[in-house]
Amino acid sequence: MLTAILLAIVAFAATNIDNLFVLLAFFAEADDKRPVVSGQYLGSMALVALACGLASLMLKVPHAYVGLVGIMPIVIGIGKLLQAARTQSAQGSDESLSGSETLSTPRAASSIWTVAVVAIANGSDNLSAYVPLFAGRPTQDAVAIIAVFLVMIGLWCGLANWLVSHRLIGKPISRYGHLLLPWVLILIGISVIAANGTLKAFGL
Repeated sequence: MLTAILLAIVAFAATNIDNLFVLLAFFAEADDKRPVVSGQYLGSMALVALACGLASLMLKVPHAYVGLVGIMPIVIGIGKLLQAARTQSAQGSDESLSGSETLSTPRAASSIWTVAVVAIANGSDNLSAYVPLFAGRPTQDAVAIIAVFLVMIGLWCGLANWLVSHRLIGKPISRYGHLLLPWVLILIGISVIAANGTLKAFGL
């Protein structure tokens, strides 16, 4: 069991380094951190459940179809860009109407489902590590691996929140994180599609 625990720690850390930066952007735009944490748990555990299912059935998902989940963060990223454009336009209208007074429009933080979908899309390539990790393991080892993942997700969220809240590091992240988030999501989607050869497989 100790070997399984150590492997789980290494596998999670190695496959979720990029996800830490996504969490930074989500925390930067959120006043209430709970939807981010809940969404991250929901999406990550959905991936773990899928990995367990694939491992138990010994199925191999074609990479081309795995890459299709990259469409989701692209759509979400474009939606956030359009939302930011509408907000900026509304602020411009308010400024023109109120003269020198500026009315601030609060940013709409991402929902639990948005964070979960991005976690699933960004972690789709993690299946290549998670499925072998669960394959052929006895039940107690599988339970230990899942427990490690639960702890590691919490640590990842805590680290991202600490970085955002840091006196020196957090200020620029909080100021510019919400502006970078749409582009980060689009980049994630493109990288997932490209890494799995989806366009090539479908003759595009």
